[in-house]
Amino acid sequence: MRFSRLVGAWLVLAGLVGAQNLAPEVLLLARIKSHMREELAHVPNYTCLETIARFRKEPGRPSPFQGELKPMDTVRLEIVYADRKEWYGSPGDRNLSTDNPVEFIGSGMIGTGAFALTLSNVFEGAAFTYRGEDAVSGRKAAKYDFHLPQLLKVFQISILGGSGTVGEEGSFWADPQSLDLLRLESHADEIPPYLPLEEASTKVSYARTRIGDLNVLLAQQADLHMLETSGVESYDRIEFTHCRAFSTQSTIHFEPEPQEPAKYLPPAPPTVVLAPEGASQAVPALLPITVQLTTPITYKDTVGTLIEGRVSGDVMRKGKIMIPNGSVVRGRIRRLERHQRSSGGDFILGLEFTEVFGAWQE
Repeated sequence: MRFSRLVGAWLVLAGLVGAQNLAPEVLLLARIKSHMREELAHVPNYTCLETIARFRKEPGRPSPFQGELKPMDTVRLEIVYADRKEWYGSPGDRNLSTDNPVEFIGSGMIGTGAFALTLSNVFEGAAFTYRGEDAVSGRKAAKYDFHLPQLLKVFQISILGGSGTVGEEGSFWADPQSLDLLRLESHADEIPPYLPLEEASTKVSYARTRIGDLNVLLAQQADLHMLETSGVESYDRIEFTHCRAFSTQSTIHFEPEPQEPAKYLPPAPPTVVLAPEGASQAVPALLPITVQLTTPITYKDTVGTLIEGRVSGDVMRKGKIMIPNGSVVRGRIRRLERHQRSSGGDFILGLEFTEVFGAWQE
């Protein structure tokens, strides 16, 4: 017993001596990583409104419509980070049940990871190199480069013409005193030859956000840029706002009128029909339904906005009324894009209805 105590004391002493021999930037990196792991552990307690202003440029000869990035649309989603995934839902919707925001849009670029996932991947699997002192918005910062190899398969890109995993490299800046992350920049590396991608990059800014009695470190804004080999260029400007404490009991809303509480659920098919008895049934494919909107839609609306309408006329199947005239229909705006070749106020509109409330007969 005495021998084991002496061995234990020797091991602790050796560890202290080893730490003292490490370079200051190595010790600082270890402290930053430990601090950021602790901060990331608290991120699932909060949900934010993610507003994405999307821009796009088509390839071809220069013209008034193709010479620069043009506004495409604005997407608004509610986001929460849990189970090492980012979960999305429409603002004011009850369920945050999908980890793929592509389900909320009709076309164009949209990305994941800026809220928390990329940060988690970097501090868990990247190799780091110290680059010295720098400044971010007037604050003293320590800069480190990082690299995530392609073999880790943490960066997935899907575009028209192919999909695949790429490597990721970039830099982060952290306050050497508070250890808070200030900025993270990254770009795609080790792009496979079969993927028609020229470049892809991300910039994320972080700051403390007051939520209740706490100052929480969260992503504030992000820039996503992608250039395809075809010449198509896409740019997303993301803002994270209206952050709230997240729980199944709290009411979370982003509009003046109250909304129902957000609730985290595992992925589930969104298209259901609610019968009067409370049972859920899938709407048959290709069933024609005429809907008259009761929610006005303007060019100021955003993709993801909840909408409501009423069924116009009885919906018949096999000689029977399946859904009666006047049944309430709910869904969201899926596509609201400015027409790329129009100099006026022409828009491409797409709607997705996810719930029908009415009688159901077979």
